[in-house]
Amino acid sequence: MVLAVAWIVAAPGAADAVAVSQLIDDEQAWIDAGGHVYVVTGARTDNSQNPIPALACDRLSAIDGIDASFALSRTDETGTLSYIPGGRVSLYDVSAGALNFLGVEPSDGGTVLATVGFVDRTGAADGDVVRIVRRGAVGTAPAPSDPLTLRAVDTAMMGDEFDGALLVPARLTGDADACYVRTDAAHDAAVQAALPALLADDGDPAIPNPRLFASDFTVDYTHAYQDRPLRWVWVPAAALLGLLWAMLQWFRRSHVAIYATFGMRPAARLVMQLGEWGVLAAFGAAWGWGLGVVGALALGAHAPQAVRLVTFHGALTVIGATAVVVLLGLRPAGTLLNALKDR
Repeated sequence: MVLAVAWIVAAPGAADAVAVSQLIDDEQAWIDAGGHVYVVTGARTDNSQNPIPALACDRLSAIDGIDASFALSRTDETGTLSYIPGGRVSLYDVSAGALNFLGVEPSDGGTVLATVGFVDRTGAADGDVVRIVRRGAVGTAPAPSDPLTLRAVDTAMMGDEFDGALLVPARLTGDADACYVRTDAAHDAAVQAALPALLADDGDPAIPNPRLFASDFTVDYTHAYQDRPLRWVWVPAAALLGLLWAMLQWFRRSHVAIYATFGMRPAARLVMQLGEWGVLAAFGAAWGWGLGVVGALALGAHAPQAVRLVTFHGALTVIGATAVVVLLGLRPAGTLLNALKDR
């Protein structure tokens, strides 16, 4: 019986810990790919598209619930590093908030953000001091920049269109083409609702577009943890444990009948059965907790999730099974004569 208690205590928590850890990993991968990121653009008119106020965009990061934000302006220029004269890549002017958005510390003298694709193709290294040569329309003279510190950044959360480009932090004070805003699960809905007014242009609300669109085929990570199917797996586990105890008492009914024949009262019988159950449950739960934690870790669960969920499910399983033990102990017990009639 101790072995049965151990396995029934261990299995639910270990299974849930593995599932929750996988859910956490999947959500983090989704966030790294652009989850909770909004690309805000101006409303379209008959002839053009409204701009985004760059200063207002950059200041959004001061609002509670917004982790980072920056404005982006597409240019008609191409650029390259001064020591790669033949190369030309797209240039994007971004506001200073791009450094925080992409997790880059500002450098003395200025910074240029090089995407992973650009670094891979050119052999440039993070921390190099470089000059950016801008080239405009045909016939215009190239304009080299001051020395800038190159920082390699992963722009996957912004979209594939920026792979291989250079992002140049500039003092954007006028209009921008787009505003990138990152929030979190707790504030996602509120931020999405507030962005149209916060970045409105002359009263025309802006349009916030989620970087990763949701559909019926995608996971809603804001509710996935609460809606996970293994959350209540301790209920059938407790019922199974209670059923095993009921079977044990059935096979021992003749012993209980002897106690009833010699005048043992129901309260005393209940105390005796609870004492027996307590010993079994204590040893089985302790053994099962260890099995559950080790098993969950072996299957790839995160240590905090393994400890917390094995403890959670184990405790509720034992409590639920104890309730069944109490209910069974309160049932009236027949005497030895009744037991003999059953044979």
